[in-house]
Amino acid sequence: MVIEIDELDFRGYSPAQLAAVRPNLERLADITRRNLRLLDSVLGIKGEDSALRRKHELVRAELAEAHSRIETMRHDLATARARIDQLQGRLAAIEDDEEDKLYRSVGLAATVHTVVIAAARRALLQHHHPDRWPPAKKAAATVSFQAVSAAFQKIKELRE
Repeated sequence: MVIEIDELDFRGYSPAQLAAVRPNLERLADITRRNLRLLDSVLGIKGEDSALRRKHELVRAELAEAHSRIETMRHDLATARARIDQLQGRLAAIEDDEEDKLYRSVGLAATVHTVVIAAARRALLQHHHPDRWPPAKKAAATVSFQAVSAAFQKIKELRE
């Protein structure tokens, strides 16, 4: 079967007639493209759609870039985890420091200002003073008063 289509001359048709024929021509074009693809598959001819190939290559490039970014993020995450471990080790070493323990025993940080130390000393010694407690708790208050007094004396020596 041979189908012969001549060049079409649309000059003799009105716009309304052309608009009515357009869907049929589009359908005919789709059917023709499908039939050509089927014919190519029967004949073993591989069709080359350059637009589709370009889209495919773009998607592959984007995928490769995404994999690269993922690997970069994994590396950054591993680096950050190593840095966190290092800082936690340093923090643990600082917290184990005797001087830091001394400051924490009276509720202060090692970086506190001298004025704050004086105010804290006054408040804690006043709170733990044995004369402020009933006779039953005077012995325990005396021990805590002496401990706080000794801690602040060591802090004073460290600051000098």
